[in-house]
Amino acid sequence: MKHALITSMLLGLAGTLMAAQKHPAVNSRAPETSSERLHRDLAQGAKLLVIDVRTPKEYAAGHIPEAVNIPLDELHSKIESMRLPKDTRIVTTCDRGGRSSRAVLELEKWGYHASSFCRLDSWKTKGYKVKSGESKPAKTSNARPLLCPSRA
Repeated sequence: MKHALITSMLLGLAGTLMAAQKHPAVNSRAPETSSERLHRDLAQGAKLLVIDVRTPKEYAAGHIPEAVNIPLDELHSKIESMRLPKDTRIVTTCDRGGRSSRAVLELEKWGYHASSFCRLDSWKTKGYKVKSGESKPAKTSNARPLLCPSRA
């Protein structure tokens, strides 16, 4: 009985640690854009780049329709190859804000000052449209960067 209780406690702790790794805490130094504002800006045709920093599998399960998928561990190389102007407005997104808030701080280190993050769970809670499926490759090199609105 005692061993079963200890095993149960250890399994619970392991599950908590795994969840914490998948969803790191939001970095409070990163500026946040509310889902309402991002939705309004996109509806009004604001020029911005929405980057979903989750894994391709997570992205395919559901994402903001205008978002391109650039996993957090690929962000630097992809952003560098896109040759975005430093004043490009970038909004990063992930499930709960942990990864996307870290992405914003990285973007700031690289000289992008108009960056913020938006939580996908907030977007979904508001009932805004979510699209599923794989990402289309972001434009790179000397090509014009993919900026929302997608109808531009």
